[in-house]
Amino acid sequence: MTPQTAIIYSRYRWTVISVWLFSSVSSFMVLNTLGILLPSISADLDLSPSQQGLLGSASHWGNIALAIPLSWATSRLSPKWLTVATLTMATGCLFIQSFAPVFLVLLAGRLLFGISNIAQMPARALLTRQWFPPKEVILVNGLSNVLFGTVVGAGLVAAPVILDLTDGDWRMTLRIFGLYFAGITALWIILGRERKNEADENVVMPQGLDVVKGALGHRDLWIGGLGFVGATMSFAAFLAFYPTLMLEEFDISLRLSGGILALGVVVGGIGGMVIAWAANTPVRNRIILQVLGILMIGTNVGMVLTGSVTALFVLSFFNGVAWTFFPILVTVPFHLPRIRPRELAVAFAFTMMMTSVGTSLGPLITGFLQEALDDLKMALFLISFTSISLFIAGSTLRFGERRQAVKG
Repeated sequence: MTPQTAIIYSRYRWTVISVWLFSSVSSFMVLNTLGILLPSISADLDLSPSQQGLLGSASHWGNIALAIPLSWATSRLSPKWLTVATLTMATGCLFIQSFAPVFLVLLAGRLLFGISNIAQMPARALLTRQWFPPKEVILVNGLSNVLFGTVVGAGLVAAPVILDLTDGDWRMTLRIFGLYFAGITALWIILGRERKNEADENVVMPQGLDVVKGALGHRDLWIGGLGFVGATMSFAAFLAFYPTLMLEEFDISLRLSGGILALGVVVGGIGGMVIAWAANTPVRNRIILQVLGILMIGTNVGMVLTGSVTALFVLSFFNGVAWTFFPILVTVPFHLPRIRPRELAVAFAFTMMMTSVGTSLGPLITGFLQEALDDLKMALFLISFTSISLFIAGSTLRFGERRQAVKG
């Protein structure tokens, strides 16, 4: 292929990536509905606040420890069959959790579920590189946001309903999630495909540890990752503990608090596509991240301090607006200078690992703060301010500006 030859991208690319993203956000749906199931789990297994925090963070430990070595190893595999293997593993982990007789077995099931989730991430980077031109990557990530908001939001609404229909049986709820995952696995086997990207035909592929070095040697990758850490800390803490706070402090039902959280997730998801379309210059990206970082802190604090249902829905709506930043930061790895396919897989896994750092620390720190202060409201109030990392990322990311100046 000559440099002047235009690469033709099949329309089927949207089918492939939509099914893959649907499977991925379904994993996050299961992870993020823990807060709805946690009161029932705690009553059944007699969990302390610290154990609840450990359970909320366990699914992310494997991500943090194994993201880089797993992405290095799996980046050489077929993205289609890597996805099949990880979805099958996730399905099995859900059934393991549903039959857990004691806390440690449940903890292990959550840990393994998280490992299956992070092991799947190189497939997303490789499929995006195979099927999409660079200019459409942010649209892919915007679509990811829409599906995240829709599926996770639906899960937050459906989980308390399923729990009610099963007479508060969290084990049966997890088994229903397991059957749901089995269906997703079958759908991906049928519709998932791969292709060769002509733009990578003559690229010299790095080998061994050079893959990791090439991926992690970019300043913006680290800044974007750290931006995710603080935001996801507060997000995960709220998903794990907010329904309990609302129930105990304001007598707001799990179903209603689930709906409040779901509204923010749905708004953030759908709004992410708008941001993906609007965020097309470095200056605009910076301003968006700074504004949304401040908005996230304010709405988090407001949701902790009030018990007014009307106010909570309004605050949750604007908290969702704050979460529309996601496509901007998650696109950073795809536009790093001279990034090659396997390096991209590692860089993207690193970015998702940093979201796991935040989602792991959020519930864990909140649980320990609650025990130390004997006050869940104060614990969530304090954790709300970790979202300042988003403002800092917006102030320091270059978004390729220096490269563009050099090229000019």
